[in-house]
Amino acid sequence: MLLLIAAGLSQFIVTADWWSVAVALPPMAKDLDVRPIDLQWVITGYVLTFCAFLAIAGPLGDRYGRKKLLLTGIVIFAGVSVWVALSTTATMVVVARVVLGIGGGLLFPLATAVVGNASSKERLGRNIALLTGVAMFGAALGPVMGGFLTEVLSWRWIFFVNVPICAIAFLMVLVFARESRDPQAAGRLDVGGIILLLVGISTLSVGIDRIPHWPAWAWVLMTAGGAVLMILFVILELWLKSPIIDVRLFRNRRYLGFSIGGLLGNAAWCGLVFGATLQLQLVLGYDVLYAGLFFLFLSGSVAVTSFLAPMAERRLGTVVLTWAGLGFQAIGLVLLVVTDQAVGLAIGMIVAGIGCALAWSMPQAGAIKELPDEKVGLASGTILTLVVMSGNTMIVIIAMLIDLYPKTTVGESAGVRLGFLLSAIAAALGLAITIGMLRRRTTGAS
Repeated sequence: MLLLIAAGLSQFIVTADWWSVAVALPPMAKDLDVRPIDLQWVITGYVLTFCAFLAIAGPLGDRYGRKKLLLTGIVIFAGVSVWVALSTTATMVVVARVVLGIGGGLLFPLATAVVGNASSKERLGRNIALLTGVAMFGAALGPVMGGFLTEVLSWRWIFFVNVPICAIAFLMVLVFARESRDPQAAGRLDVGGIILLLVGISTLSVGIDRIPHWPAWAWVLMTAGGAVLMILFVILELWLKSPIIDVRLFRNRRYLGFSIGGLLGNAAWCGLVFGATLQLQLVLGYDVLYAGLFFLFLSGSVAVTSFLAPMAERRLGTVVLTWAGLGFQAIGLVLLVVTDQAVGLAIGMIVAGIGCALAWSMPQAGAIKELPDEKVGLASGTILTLVVMSGNTMIVIIAMLIDLYPKTTVGESAGVRLGFLLSAIAAALGLAITIGMLRRRTTGAS
């Protein structure tokens, strides 16, 4: 249990920071004299390096020690948080957040890998769900903490408070986590793959983001270039003996099915959070503190469900709970599409939050259980990279769609509703695909 708390606190830092920043985007934009939609790169820029280092973290931890790299990530996250807090322009904030993604990208998969390595197959699903529960407490606390700190002090304190939390996490991991490696990990680090992944997803994201602003030939060329780089990345990973993302893992049908479910589930979740932030503050006119409190309907249901999920997982299995998660997400998001009244929004957030918790933890647990213990680092890094990349892409797409509408309350409201609809479609598609790919084995075996 102490190991779970130590690893969970490492992920708590990242989730609390992400949710705090999400709710504070409009006040940050006002302070930095830019539009809130322009600050999407505070999130997406962070996610780009976060994705790259999610992929790197697993193989590095397998080779050089998971505990060691987890401690390194905590130190980076603390130091760069101070840099973000002291930044004075939007550009400086975005650059610092890009670097902060390195620390976050090390923290998440290595915390999961440390717990996965120490868990038996029978307890892995339960332990991953408990780990998610501890981490998701940050999701529940983040919006309130971000709203309170921004309203009372400044958005900069969202990053200053990361430092003492990191200090506690560092000490707990140092004491309670044991070092582990993959004895079969060998070969040179896949530097080419790292570069192709980072440049490819960055180019693709910029191309999508610039659709409302650039001539068609420019954004088409940029987007197509990013897609080509991602195809080259896949080809390279298939060819290499020690890739950063082992595409060959997806030959396992059930690992692929869980991965697709997690990918589309997180896309829906990120679209929900980004859209709800704009809906509450720009469309409905709530101040940042009230918006943070309102987010408790979402983040609170995520946290509660994450803590209850282990009991449900023992009875129903990861497959059924993956389906349930995606289904709840789709229903909750449809509610958000059809209403902008406070009661309807609250109910939609609660329902979607239940789904978000399950659609985050269960696909990861199910996918990891499909592979040998010694591959837990690579497996967790691979699925987390795909899951987070999908969320980044969804945010970029929704921001682009909102930017196509008139810069009025009515226009922004219509754009946000379209974003909610797109997120609902992602969840529903994930449900349909996972039903098709995961139903062949009994749930007790999952």
